[in-house]
Amino acid sequence: MKRLILVVATLALLLAGCAEDNSVGDKGLLEGTDGSGGTRLGEETTTVPVETTAPPATQPGGPATTAKPAPTTTAKPAAQGYPIKIQPDQAGTQFEPRVAQVFTGTPVTWTNTDSVARSVEFSDQSYVSGPIAPGASVTYTATRAGEFNYSDGTRPYAVGTLRVQAR
Repeated sequence: MKRLILVVATLALLLAGCAEDNSVGDKGLLEGTDGSGGTRLGEETTTVPVETTAPPATQPGGPATTAKPAPTTTAKPAAQGYPIKIQPDQAGTQFEPRVAQVFTGTPVTWTNTDSVARSVEFSDQSYVSGPIAPGASVTYTATRAGEFNYSDGTRPYAVGTLRVQAR
């Protein structure tokens, strides 16, 4: 009998809890109508710094100046550069990575980590870097989609591939 009372009491508590509004979260947060002045989920934000007043000029009678910093906007990041190392023969692979995949508009930077000058030459001759000194780098920005095979002009056996995909 005690078990039956315990079961009935537990069910009564559960049913009473279900009758209340048990929603989780606030739909207003997602819609931007919660009154907080915040932004909706996934929305870009703009931060405007507080206006400041600089101290008076050091010259007597100099006017005080008001600094108005430019607003800072949170936006999508610019295309990131894609690094490729030009390595010595002892490294095993002369271009690291040997195959690179990027989107159009992405800057690709080859850095010469060898102790002698190297170069990058596309097989269709659409890009030729010229000599790249040890420790120096060159950057190429892919403007069209396609697959571009390239080599080191000083070592024709040192090859790589740049695959460019349209955005």
